[in-house]
Amino acid sequence: MSRGAVGVALATVGAVIFGVAATLVGYVIDDIDAFQLASLRIAVAGLVLLPWAIVHRAAIWRAPVLVGLVGVLQIVLNGSLYVAIDRIGVGPAVGLEFLAPVFVVTWDRIAGHAHPRPITWAAVASAVIGVALLVQIGDLEGLDMVGLIAGLVSAIGLAIYLRLAEHVGGIVGGFPLAAGAITIGGFVGLILARPWSMSIPSDPVVIWSVIILGTFALALPLSMEIAALSRVPARIIGVIITIEPVAAAVTAWIFLDQELGTSQIFGLILIVVAVAAVSLTASSSRSDPAAVPEPS
Repeated sequence: MSRGAVGVALATVGAVIFGVAATLVGYVIDDIDAFQLASLRIAVAGLVLLPWAIVHRAAIWRAPVLVGLVGVLQIVLNGSLYVAIDRIGVGPAVGLEFLAPVFVVTWDRIAGHAHPRPITWAAVASAVIGVALLVQIGDLEGLDMVGLIAGLVSAIGLAIYLRLAEHVGGIVGGFPLAAGAITIGGFVGLILARPWSMSIPSDPVVIWSVIILGTFALALPLSMEIAALSRVPARIIGVIITIEPVAAAVTAWIFLDQELGTSQIFGLILIVVAVAAVSLTASSSRSDPAAVPEPS
């Protein structure tokens, strides 16, 4: 199995896990401040991956500041997303966040890092339109400006994270980066969240939700996505992770009986087509060049 194929598989599985777990965020956001939730989530993940970070400490020390920045970016982009969800709703917030693939591909083109193939541009367009239809963005006029700005900040944060993780993963390796970034981000998150000063939620489901959001719904899928970024270019991963809202919509359809409308189903199809297109491109020996080979 080629590096590109492994990267595509890791990113796809990670995105599906993120999407399936998205319903927990909606449940907890009413009880915990948005940035506090983002900080708590990565703090839990950091505790889980601390032993792994210790094992890979030699690799992490090749670029400790950049590794830590990747972790802190998780707090920024997730916190901004949660603010947007709280202010303007899940649909517009998720739709705005997934403008990130457009930013990544555009930056690659303007900065001269690469010349994305026509199929990559087409896949990005298909994914963005699909997300917009799936999450029912609708008319943005009259939206809360704070929520709108928070959604755009989450998109910019996601785009920066994708490019930075791709670069740093080439220096320290995908899995060492995941362990180091999440652990360092976890310590920062612990300081910001200050859980010792929080009142204990009366509903134990909230506590368990935060634990699950930090372990199975962050430490595991984020490790997969960061590892994928050391194998496949960020512009490709940016399109693949648009499968997250698809997974969320299908999960809600199956378990919450929230049926999808015709336009939403069409949006889902557009995203699947986009993911399939870039997956085949990344898995091909003639695909866009991947990131710097991962150190052994």
